[in-house]
Amino acid sequence: MSNLKGILAAMCTPMDNDGSIIDMGIYRAHIDQMIASGLHGLVLGSGTGEYAYLSHKEKRELISEGVRHVNKKVPTIAQVTELSTREVMDGALHAQDEGADAIMIMPPYLEPPNERGIMYHYTAVAKAVSIPIVMYNVPAQAAPLTEDLYRKLITVENLDYVKDSSGDIAGIQKLIAIGGKVFNGADPYAPYSLMAGSVGMIWGAANFMPDECVKLYELIDQGKFSEAMKLWDCMKAICLWLWGNRHDIDYLSGVKAATRLTGRDMGGTRKPLPPVPSSARHDIRLALSKLPVNRTKADRLVWRDWQEERDWLIQSTRYK
Repeated sequence: MSNLKGILAAMCTPMDNDGSIIDMGIYRAHIDQMIASGLHGLVLGSGTGEYAYLSHKEKRELISEGVRHVNKKVPTIAQVTELSTREVMDGALHAQDEGADAIMIMPPYLEPPNERGIMYHYTAVAKAVSIPIVMYNVPAQAAPLTEDLYRKLITVENLDYVKDSSGDIAGIQKLIAIGGKVFNGADPYAPYSLMAGSVGMIWGAANFMPDECVKLYELIDQGKFSEAMKLWDCMKAICLWLWGNRHDIDYLSGVKAATRLTGRDMGGTRKPLPPVPSSARHDIRLALSKLPVNRTKADRLVWRDWQEERDWLIQSTRYK
């Protein structure tokens, strides 16, 4: 069984310019770049990768192709979140059969059940597979994993990890104190969660600054906190921007724009996510300019501004 720890990239999903078609060639190249940068693992079909907007077929293709291409160079985690327990079990078994090292599951959402239902949901999937499960605490989007529920869940075989994206620094410390292996998924307090005992980060920002993310983890792991905080001073501008900005740009679109601005073109976002306007890209560029390795350069700031010269909403509803 893989021991998951360190910086795991919540992988972007490369698409064509209007976000209609996944580009598997760029997907494979991006995987290679992430591994070459020293990342400790990859999350395939991540929320950052626009999972919510992908078809069932696309989700499975990302997992199958991703696992095959990684070829055990680093651990792979396949997200298999769905609304019903039966659908999650089907996705989990598919990911396991394809060779994923672990699966990640968000609690039921939209019409979430009570804690008994959440307990059933995770336990049923855990009994169906033999690989680790990363639970996912994101109260803003799904049923929350309370402290009492988490205590019960980690007693179940295969429920070995949790990703906490609550944005609550006190809450994640409580989960760490209870036990299990806790990944942080909230950018703004990355170094603080690592110092507090989280085993790593499942991090969308690793798509555009993998070297910095890995270095931050290594410095903290080595107890070099002063050096880590100096590096964090270079990283925090973009991390804070992604979690809240004056342009109301969502996290997914912001990460994709930042990834493109650092020379890794991920294409457009899938509708209904709108394109990132030039004023927001300007802010992203300024934040990225502080990075020691993946800082923006003038010859990389290429964007197809023709999208902004059209009425996006009207154009997006036209059939080709």
